[in-house]
Formats: sequence, structure tokens, C-alpha cells
Amino acid sequence: MLKVLGIVAEYNPFHNGHLYHLEKAKDIIKPDFTVAVMSGNFTQRGEPAIIDKWSRTKMALENGIDLVLELPVLYACQTAELFSAAAVRILNSTGIITHMAFGSEYDNINHLKTLAQILYEEPPQYRKSLKLSLRKGLSFPNARLNALKEYFSQLSEHSCLEPNLIDTILVGSNSILALEYLKILIELRSTIQPVIIPRIGSQYNTYQIETPYSSATAIRHSILSSASWDTISPSLPSISLKILKDEINMGQGPVALQSIEQILLGIIRRSTLKEISQWMDVEEGLEYRIKKSANGCTNITNFLIRTKTKRYTLTRLQRILIHGLLDIKTTDTNYFENIGGPPYIRVLGFNMAATRLLRALKEKSKLPIINKAAHYFRHGNKDIDRMFQYEILAGDLYALGYPNPGKRKGGQEFTRGLIRIHPQ
Repeated sequence: MLKVLGIVAEYNPFHNGHLYHLEKAKDIIKPDFTVAVMSGNFTQRGEPAIIDKWSRTKMALENGIDLVLELPVLYACQTAELFSAAAVRILNSTGIITHMAFGSEYDNINHLKTLAQILYEEPPQYRKSLKLSLRKGLSFPNARLNALKEYFSQLSEHSCLEPNLIDTILVGSNSILALEYLKILIELRSTIQPVIIPRIGSQYNTYQIETPYSSATAIRHSILSSASWDTISPSLPSISLKILKDEINMGQGPVALQSIEQILLGIIRRSTLKEISQWMDVEEGLEYRIKKSANGCTNITNFLIRTKTKRYTLTRLQRILIHGLLDIKTTDTNYFENIGGPPYIRVLGFNMAATRLLRALKEKSKLPIINKAAHYFRHGNKDIDRMFQYEILAGDLYALGYPNPGKRKGGQEFTRGLIRIHPQ
């Protein structure tokens, strides 16, 4: 039986911290192969990826991943809960993943499993406290933090988790994702074994380059601020740097929210209040605030600042913008959740040396596999057709953000093929 490591990532872009995580996981698990589920052209923070998914797939493969699968765009721009659940469902559905490694600022896996179990079971005391916090207008992350602290404060003094420890755990973005990965593994009763890789380097939201382990946020910010390559290069593996430079030199990057801001504002201005209210994650009359801000602002930065509230964070608003861009409604997300998540496995690229892995995937996958975009409809499955339409639209609209007008043609989902690399 093959030992196969699974990783969930965005690689936006693939930097030294990602390489450390991958090599550390391989050192601990010693897998035969490694599979990554990667976001496509839009990411969990509600932003376009700085370069497209094909280039980031090549980065992953050249740095040691054997197979890259795509996290469908309907899930790539969702909350940590929906994002994580979909990614783990894909890994679990391959039928070949034996281990899953993920980073966390807090590395006591027993404590994380304890919290994940509570989040999965949602005891009445916890659920009641969560609802009360939400009614007070707190954002969901803060409401959940309060509810967990209150829940554990009511338990026996012998509880392994003190309220202040919960603060420590939930302050880290990677720790929050780790909890969601563990929660869905519990729900699926998966045999995949989780492994924690302690996060090193700067925090994910730090804007300052701190070599050699700068955050992806800092790297993207430096690129978008036209920092010199000498400043950025120490934070990236050499092959990642080359791919990044090549894409930017061709005018296929960098892409940011600002690259498509007029499209985003135009969509809001065109949409009715009823249409906006149906976008995923819009609730409690937010559509009025969104509409008013879009009419009164001329750029996306001002729109976000004007629309932000205590409950609606910048990241949540950015995700809503992408939902509006792609017309992803709450009913659409609920529909796919009700049928069990992503209805297919989409291959973006692979190492030609991983033929045994590909053969095993074909034999054991619980879901249909899409290797070529043009063949998605051959499965005769309405759910596959419905979800894949979002990928086509996402690719067409993402391309409009390229700096080079000559690269902005539509239909690239069909003209860009699988990324294959040959063993070195």
C-alpha cells in the first residue's frame, strides 16, 4: 500500500515557508508521494491569486509536490470552515491519502483535537453562547472565541483547556484552519492521519519582508508595491522566483483586487438590492450598505473601508465581492453542501514520475476525475456541469486582470492544458 501525504495550500506564491512545511512533512511521514489540493485563480481571503493557477501548479510540482488537484472556486473563496471541509473532502475522496500535514501556530494536536471535537458536536451550552455573541454584533470568529472560552470556563477545573489557552490557539490563522481540518476529518470518520507542522517565520498577515521566511502576504505586498527583486528573492525558492518573474515579464501578473476593481464596482452598481442579498455571505440588510458604498466610491479600497463594520471584516467583504463577481449565491453553496461538497476531482498537474500515484487515484477515487477541461461534460452529471461553469467564468474574469491586454482572452480554461514536469 502506498503512503501518500495530502496538503491543502494556495501557494500564492510558493515561498520558503511552504518549502519548509513540505520538506518537514516528508521527513516525518516519509511518503511515497505527495498530493496538494490548491486554490485556483481566487483565494480564501477573497482576492485574485497574484499569478494564475497553472503557474502556481508548476511552482508546486517543481518544488516537490507530485500531484496538484484544484479546490473548486465555489469553495476557494469561502469561510475557513467551508474552505477546509471541501479541501479535506477532496483528499478523502481520492481514496489514496494516508496522511495529511498542515501548519499551525499552536502544535499540541491533542488540544486541537479537543477543540475540534467541540466545534463538531456543538454542545447546547456552546451553541447558546455563540448565538448570544452573534446577536451582539460580533464577527463570527470573535463570537466563536467568546463561546469557546465561556464553554470551557464552565467545565471541570481539570479541563485540559483553560480560557486563556483558547485565546492563544485561535489567534493564529493556521491554527484556525487546523481546527477546521480536524473537524471535517472527525465528521467524515476519515482514516487519514493528521500531522501538525509548527509554523515558522512571520505571521501570515505581516506586510514586512522577514527573510528567509516571509509571509505570502508580505511577498505579494512587496511585488504589488514594485519592490526590487533583490528584496523579494531571499524569501522564495529559486524555481518559484523564476516562474514568478517570467509570468510578470509576460504581463500575466501581478493580479490583485485593484486589477478588476472597476468590474467589481460595476457589477454592484448594476445589481439590484435583491440580487446582492442573494450573494453568498450577505445577510441582515448588508445589501443596502454594499449598494450605497459602491455608488459613492470610485475604487475598491475606499469601498472596503466604507463598508467594513465590526461584524463584516475586510476579508469577509472581499469574499462577498468575489461571490458577486462569479454570481455565487447562498443557495448555490447550500446546494453543494447538501450533496456532500465537490462532485469531482480536477487534476491541474503532475510529476511524470508519479505514474503509480495516478494509477492508484484512477482505481480508488470515489469521485469522477477531470483531467481535461473540455471533457467535463462527458460525465453526464448536472452537478459537475453546474460547478465547472464557475471555473470557466472564474478563468475568463481573472484574465481581465492581467497587466498585458494581449493576455486577457477568454476561454483559457480550455486552452491551458495539464502541467507536466519530468523527473530530474
